[in-house]
Amino acid sequence: MKKIYYLLAFLLFILIQFNSKVFSENRHFRNNDFSYTKLSSIDSIVHDGIKAKAFPGCQVLVIKSGQVIYDKCFGYYTYDSIQEVKPTTLYDLASLTKTTATLMAVMKLYDSKKLKISDKASKYLSFLRNTDKENISIQDLLFHETGLPGSLPFYKLAITQNNNSLRIKTSTTIIPSSTEFKYIDSLVSKYPSAEFALQVSDSFFLHKSIHASAMKMITETHLNSKTYHYSCINFILLKEIVEIISGMPIDKFLDKKFYSPLQLNNIGFLPLSTHSKLEIAPTLTGDFLRNGVFQGYVHDPAAAFLGGISGNAGLFANATDLAVIYQLLLNNGRWNKKRFLKPETCKLFTTTNSVSGRRGLGFDKPIPADSSLSPCCKSTPYTVYGHTGYTGNCCWVDPTNQLIYIFLSNRTYPDDVGNKLSKMGIRTQIQEVIYQSIKD
Repeated sequence: MKKIYYLLAFLLFILIQFNSKVFSENRHFRNNDFSYTKLSSIDSIVHDGIKAKAFPGCQVLVIKSGQVIYDKCFGYYTYDSIQEVKPTTLYDLASLTKTTATLMAVMKLYDSKKLKISDKASKYLSFLRNTDKENISIQDLLFHETGLPGSLPFYKLAITQNNNSLRIKTSTTIIPSSTEFKYIDSLVSKYPSAEFALQVSDSFFLHKSIHASAMKMITETHLNSKTYHYSCINFILLKEIVEIISGMPIDKFLDKKFYSPLQLNNIGFLPLSTHSKLEIAPTLTGDFLRNGVFQGYVHDPAAAFLGGISGNAGLFANATDLAVIYQLLLNNGRWNKKRFLKPETCKLFTTTNSVSGRRGLGFDKPIPADSSLSPCCKSTPYTVYGHTGYTGNCCWVDPTNQLIYIFLSNRTYPDDVGNKLSKMGIRTQIQEVIYQSIKD
C-alpha cells in the first residue's frame, strides 16, 4: 500500500508541475478578473477563420498574472481534417524567431556586458569593415533603421539563371521562362556531409560556402537612408554577432542559456532532429525553390538557404513553451526563482522605443495613432511589446495588465497566396475580446 501511495503522490506532483509550467512568481490571480462569457467568444472568431479557410488550425493561449485563463487548440494540421492540433503541436514561428531567439541571445550578451547596443556591428563582423555598412550599430539593427533591404534572394547564389532545361512549378503557377533556373551541381547535394551541411528540405543540402556568399551579398547590397524599414537582414546580422561573441552556434547558445534550464522541450531550430513530422504543423505544399510539403523545415527562403538556423526565422515551438519565454520577460528576468536576465536589462529592451516610435529594441509595438497600421487591437496599451510571424503567429506581452496573448497557426498552408488571416483581422479580434473581457 505504501508503494501505491508514494506512486500516486509522485504522479500528483508531476501533474501539478506540468499545469504550473507557465505560472509566474506572482500567483495572486482571481478568477473574477475576467468575464468568461465574453472570453468564450474567441471560439467563434477562430471557427469563423477556419470556416473561411484563413488557417486550418491554431493554438490560442492567454495568461493573466502568470495564470492560464484561456488555452485551446482548434482545427487540424490541414484542411483534410485528419490530424488534430494538440497542445504539443509545433508551429513555424517565422519572424517570432526574431524576439524569441535572436533578441533573447542579444539581451543575454548585453546582460553579461559582452556587448553594448551602441557598438558598431563591424566591431564583431569583419566583413562589414571598409564598407558603407561599417557604422551600423546594434541599436540600428534592433530598431530596423539600417537602410538595409527587407530581405535578399540568397537562393540566387546556388542557381544558374535563364536555363530552359528545367521548369519549376510553384504551389499556384508555373514560373515564367524569364526566371527559370537550375541549381549549380557543385553547390547542392541530396545527401548531408561535412561539405554539404546546410539542409534546406528533404534530400536538399547546400554547400557550406553559401553562408559566406550570403554575407558577401549583404555587404554588396545598396544601402538606403537610415529611416525605419523592417528588414530580416538586420536580424540575420545580429545572429552572426551573437555567434562571434559567444563562440558557438546561436541554437546551442540559446539552448544552454535559456531553453534547457527552463526545461523547454517543444522549442528550437531544426525540429526534425528532436521531433517527428507528425508533431509539426506543415506550412506549405512547396514553392519554386523546394518541392514537397514543408513540415519541419523553415518556410522563409532566406533562412532556409542559411540552413534553417537564422536570426530572422527558423524557430519552431508550441504555445506553452513560447509562453515561458515571455513570462520570464514579464517577470523581469526570473523564472521559478531563478534569474536569467537582470531587471534593468529587461526594462531597457522592453520599454525603449525608437525616435519614430514605430519599434522597440527588437520588439514590435502597437500604433495607437493609426489602428489601420497597428499590429495590435485598438484597446492595446502602448506599453505592449511582442511580434508577429508571416506564417500566421503573434505573441504580445502587456506589462500594464500582466497579460500574455499567443496565437499560433499555419495560415500559409497549402499556399501563401493572399492572407485571409490578416484581412479578417482574426488575431486583433481575439486580442480585443481579451481586453473587453477584463473586468474593471
